[in-house]
Amino acid sequence: MLKIRNIYKIIGEELDCKWLPKTKGWVVRSVEEVGDTYIFGVDDKSGKWGGAEIQLRREPVIREGEVNYEMWAWNLENNKPEVKWNKLKDLKTVKDGVLWVGYVLEKILPTK
Repeated sequence: MLKIRNIYKIIGEELDCKWLPKTKGWVVRSVEEVGDTYIFGVDDKSGKWGGAEIQLRREPVIREGEVNYEMWAWNLENNKPEVKWNKLKDLKTVKDGVLWVGYVLEKILPTK
């Protein structure tokens, strides 16, 4: 099972990324360990969207011969899951975690 040291250092990090424009103004509010999942609570500082949760499953899944970890959240527009598969090398640093949480956030926010 995936165990990320210093996972709580992501709290307070802004998700703002140039190439993910919808992440501007979003910040990681919390991280919870629930069973085999890390749950990232993220907040919109403008108050327009309120907040969202993005989950990272800690159980590995073999995809195309490589170990992957599923990061996902419910799309706020169509209520379908948006999934991002991460390799262990994608989750090495806090900066990496912020990037991929932001990537999933960008996918779940409504287009309007």
